[in-house]
Amino acid sequence: MSRNVASLIVGLINISTSPLSPRQRLKSIARVAQTLERSSVRTVNTPRGDLKLHTLRGSGTASGFQRFGQDEPETLEWIDKWIKPNETLWDIGAHVGWYSLYAGMKEGVTVYSFEPSALNFGLLVEHIALNDLGNNINPLCIALGKKTGIEKLHMSTMETGHACNAIGKSENQFRSFTPEFSQSVPVFSIDEFCKIFQISAPNHIKLDVDSIEEIILRGAKETLPKVTTVMVEIEGRNAENADNGIVSVLKAAGFEEELGFREKGFDRNRLYINKNK
Repeated sequence: MSRNVASLIVGLINISTSPLSPRQRLKSIARVAQTLERSSVRTVNTPRGDLKLHTLRGSGTASGFQRFGQDEPETLEWIDKWIKPNETLWDIGAHVGWYSLYAGMKEGVTVYSFEPSALNFGLLVEHIALNDLGNNINPLCIALGKKTGIEKLHMSTMETGHACNAIGKSENQFRSFTPEFSQSVPVFSIDEFCKIFQISAPNHIKLDVDSIEEIILRGAKETLPKVTTVMVEIEGRNAENADNGIVSVLKAAGFEEELGFREKGFDRNRLYINKNK
């Protein structure tokens, strides 16, 4: 339905500007786009105050705004309950920043937002600036993986706000796909990232990258025992092999699942607590 409406609006713009010269037509269409862009900022009310978000950068961003607080209520609860002032959150697979922004709204919390997609990263940075959270949130256009190097990020679509991309292989947790574009990105293991840039281990990790969650965790052998909580999305193929994959890595580092947490959302996010801390 939304695609049909969009096509109708584009058709009306084309018809209404057709009498103009080519130059004036392009200028008029550009002004329409600018007007829509300026009006795209909407405010969502959260327990931490108002959060401003762009809504016209793709269907995913529009949907994300409308369903903020409904898609992952368990994530918001985890942020509220566990992440304290003077603590650090790593948001790995930060997308356009929904949860980085919410966590960063709390005074004293530091967030590192890892988002390798150039399209999503650009909007992530705009969201941080729009909400004046640059002192709290550190956006990084890099990927995390098992080892340090340069890899291809295979994009399932070139729309801002896209998801289900994949590093290395064009295969996410659900299926293989033909990428619309493959972007070269720097990749670090978590342990190497901390060593190279002299950054302390985070207190909390949110991990949602749609494919290589286990690989990322295996690159954090030295770091994980220093972390208090890990919230990780486990679904599709990752769920089928969870016990021998993601779960086994976390257990080896001293983590146990908070089982009641799954029931608070859509059964895809799991919370693990470090019992040695």
